[in-house]
Amino acid sequence: MQIPTFVYFLAPLVVVAFIVQIVLRARSAARSARGMVRSYRNVVAVDQKQPTSGELATALAVGAHMSLNHGVSWNALKDDANSAQKTYTLLKNQWGVSTAGELRETVEGLLDDETGDPVADFVLGVRNGLRGTPGADAWKQAVADQARAQGVPETTVDEMTATVDRVLAYEERFRADGLLPAGGIVSSLLAYDWGRAVNMARWGYKVRYIKEQQAIEYVSRAAKQAFGRYTSWGDFSAGYALGRVLRFDNDEFDVWYATVLEPHQTLFTDPASPWLTLAWPTRR
Repeated sequence: MQIPTFVYFLAPLVVVAFIVQIVLRARSAARSARGMVRSYRNVVAVDQKQPTSGELATALAVGAHMSLNHGVSWNALKDDANSAQKTYTLLKNQWGVSTAGELRETVEGLLDDETGDPVADFVLGVRNGLRGTPGADAWKQAVADQARAQGVPETTVDEMTATVDRVLAYEERFRADGLLPAGGIVSSLLAYDWGRAVNMARWGYKVRYIKEQQAIEYVSRAAKQAFGRYTSWGDFSAGYALGRVLRFDNDEFDVWYATVLEPHQTLFTDPASPWLTLAWPTRR
């Protein structure tokens, strides 16, 4: 039986395609491994090919907590440490995002003025409206009075007053660990949403749910809101940290607490950190 001539031309192409596939998979695995190593070592990674100063770089620095935890270069608009497949899986399993529309909806939700913790939002809002820094009892009373005036059910009022104790306990620990200065408090949890919005834009661009310009727009919006609400990188970091631990830590000061404390410490000590090289923009 004679072998068709085209087979002689096709076989090398098949081999080349196979080799290319192996190389791409190896590169993807290498990126993921690099990201894991960075995150375990708490290293601030920098993409030397991307800007380290200017408006976009400063905006990307708003996502520094998560970029550090995921091993991504803080100034990379597109995730440079994890494969597209890994990012797809993360978005689907952890965020329920599997389409471009769902990605946009999620980012828009993170960029609004409400967090996923309305009870804590209410509690902090009450304190922000009081003179000075009230004690626990005065704060709880104000929370209960305002909640009842708005017709909030008693079970929710109880949850709100209990949240006062939780916030105070975390703030005390934050001050002891350097997440807050002496006498410092957290005014808002929105930093947690806005920091995640930066990284959601990064992931969306990575998996081609959005294009580069849309990613830049989302990152810039998150930064503009952060710079208008907070007064410094430290102030922003404390808001991000409290938003995360109230949701996940369950007052244990354990693994989840470490995921905000260690990045905070690294971002204020690693010479490569944008929080040491970029000034917090003044309010406009």
